[in-house]
Formats: sequence, structure tokens, C-alpha cells
Amino acid sequence: MELDGATTHGDPAEREIDLRRDALLATLGILVVRVTRRRLLASPAEVRSETLAILASRRSHP
Repeated sequence: MELDGATTHGDPAEREIDLRRDALLATLGILVVRVTRRRLLASPAEVRSETLAILASRRSHP
């Protein structure tokens, strides 16, 4: 899980770096899930639920 915000992805160069890193991690079977700070603070239970669902899904599909 990565906590992101507009300060990070407001810059196209920074976004490109993240996308390249995500692609590399995906080749290793690592999924990067981004959540904004605002969303995490506003809806922590929803973010937690989604995170657990992602983990459960990945455990059932090796």
C-alpha cells in the first residue's frame, strides 16, 4: 500500500517514475495499491475493507 497525494502525482515526471516502478514490481508479483491521505483519513474503514479484499483475492490466486 502506498499513500499518495496530489503533491506526488501532480508532477508528470513523478507519476512516470511510479508507473515504471509499479510495472517492475508487478513482474515480481507485487501489486502496488495507492490510497490518498484524504481518503484514508475520511474513510479508514472502507480503505481497510478494500485492502483486506485485495489481500484475500491475491491469496486465493497465486
